[in-house]
Amino acid sequence: MTWLKGFISSERYRTSGKNKAVKEYILSFPGVDDLRKASLLVGRSIEYRRGELRIRGRIVATHGVRGGVRARFRKGLPGNLGDGRVYLQLDAELLKALRLETPSS
Repeated sequence: MTWLKGFISSERYRTSGKNKAVKEYILSFPGVDDLRKASLLVGRSIEYRRGELRIRGRIVATHGVRGGVRARFRKGLPGNLGDGRVYLQLDAELLKALRLETPSS
């Protein structure tokens, strides 16, 4: 299984009257620099890793025109994100569509 390393750009505060949990984040991935490539990632599985901690999530939408994506995790990430990274699960079809030669896993 091949994974592409991504980075958390910012938290996205979507709250309601009762729910203040932050589960949505804006992510960026190297090699994904436009809206067309970002739209190929919608619906893909992602995973936040930091030491032994693993939190799974899914990419739900694109964000802007420069390749950012919005991701929703099953539970909120730690407040101190530290050196934790987000990994996107890649397959051969997605590698070909994104034209990535060497994944960064």
